[in-house]
Amino acid sequence: MITLGIILLFFFLIALLRFGVNVEYSHESIRLKLLVGPFSINAYPVKEKPGDKEKKEKKKAKKKEKDEKEKPPFKMPGGLKGFLEMIAPVKNMLRRLKRRILVKKIIIHLTLAGTDASKTAMMYGGANVVFGLITPILENNFRVKKRDFTTNVDFLNTEQKIYLNMTISLAVWESMYIVFALFPILKILLKRQPDDKKQKAGGYRDKNDTKIDGKDEH
Repeated sequence: MITLGIILLFFFLIALLRFGVNVEYSHESIRLKLLVGPFSINAYPVKEKPGDKEKKEKKKAKKKEKDEKEKPPFKMPGGLKGFLEMIAPVKNMLRRLKRRILVKKIIIHLTLAGTDASKTAMMYGGANVVFGLITPILENNFRVKKRDFTTNVDFLNTEQKIYLNMTISLAVWESMYIVFALFPILKILLKRQPDDKKQKAGGYRDKNDTKIDGKDEH
């Protein structure tokens, strides 16, 4: 009984664990970190180890060789109709995720530059209008802990600059909303399975053995 309680407690704590991503962008660099609980992993830029350059070149050569081989073109299962059928489940997934994703922080510092004072002032007003439109969308769809939208003006330079620092996260149990919402999407994708032999002839067959984009039906 104690063992069962420990196992249940373990899975409960795992379910509460949050995972997410931090993105930092400026005109000088871009950084990406993966977050798992209190830990972070640098995803980009990746520090290269000795021998990584040679491995990348070999991998690139293999990929080029593979791309040179003849591949059948990808076709969306069900064509346009299949694509349209996916809209409803995708919207349902987004609706389920509403207010689930935590935006721990979103910082956008925009520097507008220009020697023409009137033009720069117009851009300044336009940028603030955009920020004003973005704010309610963020707060209505996400849980925002820290938000900092700042617009600055630089009349001595002509280069526009932007700095972005955003951290978003989702609890493990909340990610189940995505998993369950993917089932109807996968059902649509698997509705028409490609047949290798007919694929070479330029056609597909569905589960009822009906040729798509071909001339005959069985």
